[in-house]
Amino acid sequence: MADITTGGTTAFDALALQETIRESVATSALSAGMTLYSQKKYTQAAQAFKQASAMNPALAQAYTYLGYTQIQQGKQQDAVKSLTLSLKVDKTQDQVYSDLANLYIDMKQPANAEKTLQNAIKQNNQNTPAYYTLGQLQAQRGDYVDAEKQFRQVIKLEPKDANGYYALGMALDGQGRYSEAITQLNKATSLKQNFVAAISELGKAYAGNGDTVNAQKQIDQLNKIGTSDARLDAQNLTNSITKPAISDINAFGTTLPYVFGTVPLFILNTSNPTALQQPGATQDVSIKFDFNTDMNSSSVTDIANWSITKASGGTAGLYGNGLYGPKDLSVPAIPKQVTYDPVNKQAVLTFTMTQNATGDGTFDPSHLVFKFNGTDVNGNSMDPTANAIDGFNNAPFGG
Repeated sequence: MADITTGGTTAFDALALQETIRESVATSALSAGMTLYSQKKYTQAAQAFKQASAMNPALAQAYTYLGYTQIQQGKQQDAVKSLTLSLKVDKTQDQVYSDLANLYIDMKQPANAEKTLQNAIKQNNQNTPAYYTLGQLQAQRGDYVDAEKQFRQVIKLEPKDANGYYALGMALDGQGRYSEAITQLNKATSLKQNFVAAISELGKAYAGNGDTVNAQKQIDQLNKIGTSDARLDAQNLTNSITKPAISDINAFGTTLPYVFGTVPLFILNTSNPTALQQPGATQDVSIKFDFNTDMNSSSVTDIANWSITKASGGTAGLYGNGLYGPKDLSVPAIPKQVTYDPVNKQAVLTFTMTQNATGDGTFDPSHLVFKFNGTDVNGNSMDPTANAIDGFNNAPFGG
């Protein structure tokens, strides 16, 4: 059968020629778009990239750079579509996967970012940034075990990069493997001078290991660096290793005569003492405490975290000097209520004393021991050597 011809040219040749022309136009539009992009003329660049993709739908770069342009224009959803189209045309672009993942991170879509980074690694198992970013995302959601795997791969690929050792130390720290974390973080700080994040994480690891001396050294190093982020990390680290403690009894706001020895109950009511001489009469008494750090308000105001006892010797002294008699009044085991002032780091504990049946009850205010077993704002438990206080000692001690 004879060839179909058009002016001496076969139809096949004509189609091939048209295809060549379209590819040429697409390439020219792509080139023009990249020039416009470099000049930050994003509107014109986007038009050029769209023309390039229209002329040659198989031109992955056109979709890629259109996506980059749309990111610059703040059109994140459009950029996702463009970069996804680019990957549909060419699935081997591990860098485009990484760029798309970073876009998902900016859009607060970490799950999509993780999946995309995993695809980047499938296409190129040497993509160090992809491993690092994936590990950071996993660590952010508390999956330190998988994060550890990514960071170990980073170190394998880049054994002289301090960031890998820092990240691995952070993941180990998150698992409570403090000694291992310390080893990795010391490696990070040896490879990079004044590495604030690694120094701070190293301090956390030392603190977790109970080594407050070396933790303090990291705080000193951060303060020596002196940048705003270093000083902030130093303060946060200081807060994390400072064990909360009762500082003292604050006389202002305290109605309990905590410096007195054994006294009759009626002295608590100075305006009408005879009222407290009636059998069964009650009187609320308050005592204010200062703390050395910011406390967890809910923990302080939870009366179950407090106890009131009679001193039984040692630092606290001996209630009534050990001379217990029939007039001694009972003391409530827990307070009636506790309020907390977070600005001044002060708690006011209120409890109720009740007169005896004969109206002549006595008690020893100076030897009432007040103990707190709650936490501070960072979740740290009380210093076991400074969680109790009484008027006799008027200084914190271990209760």
